[in-house]
Amino acid sequence: MDTAKNLRILTLVWAPSETRTANYARQLNSPLYFIHYLLYKRPWIAPFKYLLQAAKTFQVLFKNRPRVVYVTNPPVFAPLCVLVYCKLTGAQFVMDTHPPSLYADRWRWSVPLQRFVSRFALMNVTDQERFKALFESWGAKALVLENPPKTPQFNAVKSEEHADRFKVAVVNTFAVDEPLDIILQAARQLPNAHFYITGDKGLAKPGVIENAPGNVSFTGYLRGDDYWNLLNNARAVMVLTTYPYSLLGGAQDSVSLHVPIILSDQPVLREYFTGGTVFVENTTDGIVKGVRQMMENEEQFKREVVDLRQVQKDKWEHNFQQLLTLIDAVK
Repeated sequence: MDTAKNLRILTLVWAPSETRTANYARQLNSPLYFIHYLLYKRPWIAPFKYLLQAAKTFQVLFKNRPRVVYVTNPPVFAPLCVLVYCKLTGAQFVMDTHPPSLYADRWRWSVPLQRFVSRFALMNVTDQERFKALFESWGAKALVLENPPKTPQFNAVKSEEHADRFKVAVVNTFAVDEPLDIILQAARQLPNAHFYITGDKGLAKPGVIENAPGNVSFTGYLRGDDYWNLLNNARAVMVLTTYPYSLLGGAQDSVSLHVPIILSDQPVLREYFTGGTVFVENTTDGIVKGVRQMMENEEQFKREVVDLRQVQKDKWEHNFQQLLTLIDAVK
């Protein structure tokens, strides 16, 4: 497939960074644009920054003139801008929709707009069959593609910090669906473990960091080698959510490193993570039991997660080929 950079296809997302979109840009050999102004995840300034981001989006698109645009949703205004560009130029677009935009309270107002835009897309990409069915009920084309399998390239550094404890990396962003409070409560009952919790500390609720137990470290927001080394040095990676249908990228990152996972017991997670995983209730007792189960059966879970990575890789490559064929047919 001919996807030479700056010629046929362009990938964009309205965010300062976004791992899933970056991975797809690499798979497509596409130039990638992170379009973002002002503060991130601050709803009260969204109307102002969306105007700036829309202007920048049109500037990027009309300068590069791609025949296909791969755009991330939410916010829906990014694909809406791309739709306008495509109508004016005859180009096509693929909309990659993150599931929370379809059911989370903060995005509920945008569902009618998502429905409208999706019908014009060459293809709608989502990571679950249930949402593929939703798009098709809207009269839109859809394809299931989870995060691309990764082979992380990073400068691995062995950390001896807290070597006498069971290290748990908690992939956290201080989002509304992440039950951080109960993780901290569980940590108090697990003195033989040390929890490294990621995320921009400026987004933490007042007192959360200051009152955390001594076996908890807040790392701040990590990127690149720092992020991969945290996961790589962990004995387990924990990613929790209250959302029933969120396929967690941090857990997929853990699989790519062959590190076992501790996840919330949610339907979509049980469907996708079929090995190397301990599922826990989003309660203090549930987390305590889950961490202890991982400690006691660590070698078993390590073997299982290696097999899981291969299964996920084979499935993804099969489905991604369908998208490549579709894009290649665009003139």
